[in-house]
Amino acid sequence: MKYLLLILFLWFISGSAYSQSVSVEAVSEHRNLSQSEYPLKNGSISYSANKLSFGQASFVRPTAWSISPGREKVGIMKSEASLILQQLDYSGKLLANEELEFFNTSDETLALYQFDDGRVVTRDNVANFSFFGASGELIYSISNTSGSPDGERESQLASDSAGKTIVLYNPAISFGSTTGSQARLVYGEEDHIVFFRDNSSRIVQLKVTEDGSYISILATNGSTDMVYVYDRFGNKLFELKLDERQAGLALSKRAGYVSIYSTGRVQVYDILTGERVGSSTSRSPVFYASYLPEDEMILVLGGSVNGNRISNPMVTAIHVSKRQIAREEVNLSLSLINTSGIHIQRESSNRYYVKGLNRDLRILTSF
Repeated sequence: MKYLLLILFLWFISGSAYSQSVSVEAVSEHRNLSQSEYPLKNGSISYSANKLSFGQASFVRPTAWSISPGREKVGIMKSEASLILQQLDYSGKLLANEELEFFNTSDETLALYQFDDGRVVTRDNVANFSFFGASGELIYSISNTSGSPDGERESQLASDSAGKTIVLYNPAISFGSTTGSQARLVYGEEDHIVFFRDNSSRIVQLKVTEDGSYISILATNGSTDMVYVYDRFGNKLFELKLDERQAGLALSKRAGYVSIYSTGRVQVYDILTGERVGSSTSRSPVFYASYLPEDEMILVLGGSVNGNRISNPMVTAIHVSKRQIAREEVNLSLSLINTSGIHIQRESSNRYYVKGLNRDLRILTSF
């Protein structure tokens, strides 16, 4: 009888210790994609050795290119006798072709942002943005210069996937002995406002949520990091000071929680109360983390990012209230275009979908 009780006790302890698990797999249509291929609505786009190809289209050394958030369209900027802006669908069919007469082909700050509805925004010069319609026609231009005589880094654009909420921001502005930053909401040609300005902190990351309702900012002065959350009208909803360097952050659905991650640690805060609801260290460098409040689950994407390639990828799942953790190495070749395009969706309890890498991933957990 004693032996039976001992066996049952050991079985219970073993079952409790190993009941939590996490598994990761690529969705079936992306399983064969390489690290230099990224999914489109149908098929993929390949970029290697300065050659870009998808469907029936091929480009050598494009000046700039961009995939729309829904993977329906690809914007291309190429240099010929002058600079040419082209919009194509995912099959490579040409939708619009526009000569950019007043653009400098040797400008190293040229950039392109493509939306699914056909709109395109270009960055021409350090702080000038031109907005084009679906037919390739120029609608208006906005200068996002800070006006600082000491100079600034090139401005960036952040938006939701539909392009409803657009933010232009200066990540680093020189003010003599200090470095600052600012961010501007754009509603139209003569309708834009600066809603964030800090003369002593640079912007590490600025993101707009998928539905365009909220904006998150991570800023640093080198010794102190600040986290801010704004609504789409520029009203500040949340502010948090941290005495350690952070790498990025992510808002939960409806911006109830913010996940803040450094290379080796993740923290989650309740935006309404300001209280920390959970935290964990990571065995591998963190390049993205998100909190799914419906399941009280923190999902952490780890791995070493070199250029756009991710080595030794790992997924960690942490159940906040149960204080349980599970890790799984990802035996897939992964890469990304940029970390701002990554997001994790909840499909159902313990089932999650990762977008923004060269393969969409499905994560399954058991706690």
